[in-house]
Amino acid sequence: MTQFPKISVVTPSYQQGAYIEETIRSVIEQGYPNLEYIIIDGGSTDASVEIIKKYADSLTYWVSEPDDGQTDAINKGLHKATGDIVAWLNSDDVYLPGTLQAIAEAFIADPKLEIAYGDVENFFPDGRNQVSVNDFELLDFLSRVSIHQPGVFWKRELHDRLGYLDPSFYYLMDYDLWARLFMNCKHQHIDKVLTRFRVHNEAKTGNNPPGLYMDYRRVISRLLNSLPYTDLKDKAIQLGIYSNEEDVQYPLSIPPAKGVMDAAFNTYVMNCIVQEYTFGHWASTNKLIVNSMGSGPVANKLKFLVKNNMGLGILKSQGK
Repeated sequence: MTQFPKISVVTPSYQQGAYIEETIRSVIEQGYPNLEYIIIDGGSTDASVEIIKKYADSLTYWVSEPDDGQTDAINKGLHKATGDIVAWLNSDDVYLPGTLQAIAEAFIADPKLEIAYGDVENFFPDGRNQVSVNDFELLDFLSRVSIHQPGVFWKRELHDRLGYLDPSFYYLMDYDLWARLFMNCKHQHIDKVLTRFRVHNEAKTGNNPPGLYMDYRRVISRLLNSLPYTDLKDKAIQLGIYSNEEDVQYPLSIPPAKGVMDAAFNTYVMNCIVQEYTFGHWASTNKLIVNSMGSGPVANKLKFLVKNNMGLGILKSQGK
């Protein structure tokens, strides 16, 4: 009889009394025979603690105490975890039935597998649903957060080699972790919707604030700082879109090919142009467009200008 690997699930929570019971039930009702479930609550004053206590017998560990935010809570839980496989599920998301079984089967089938991930269904207050297909492809990954966090599971031992979540990230601590994990470890996409991700106004990433965009720039800058060639990092610095004051480097067992990174860099520049335009920073948008003409197809820049009705006079001289 095949032994089921121990799966540790960590749920960080703060003031999520409206949602956390559904989250808890979605985990413990998996019926998975080797589950370790950990809840790290940040000292909630709503109904959260009473709800957690209601299910205490089904939890391996839980605590409610002040912490330094979501990333700190997740790291606390991951350090407590003893499972072969780990993941975190936020206190407003839910696993679909059979999720842990599907993950276990993937790891059992391939002992060398280090990351297994499936698709995620986004669900909205108005009843709409939208499936987000997780599929790691490097160029796509470097252009956006293409790997949806609730659907990812990985071997706990990877933290010994590649580290935990970086608490300096407020929005994209998962993207920073994926850059380390997916670019160094064997991974497999499971063609199955594993998780439901709740989209609501209280979610901190709901409005895509500037902080989220800047976290994205930090991840790409760290990657540029990790490459065996420096021309792209130098270009990013010259364009003013390099953000890595800590001088962090990612461990890269096999650095991405130069051609792949050249294409990714052009997309990164375009993303930064769009971000500056979204911020309403007209002067920096114009400056970035003009100064980046030599780093990618001019046609793409012109298409962006036309699409956004910005004209070709390099537009507004009034900047922020």
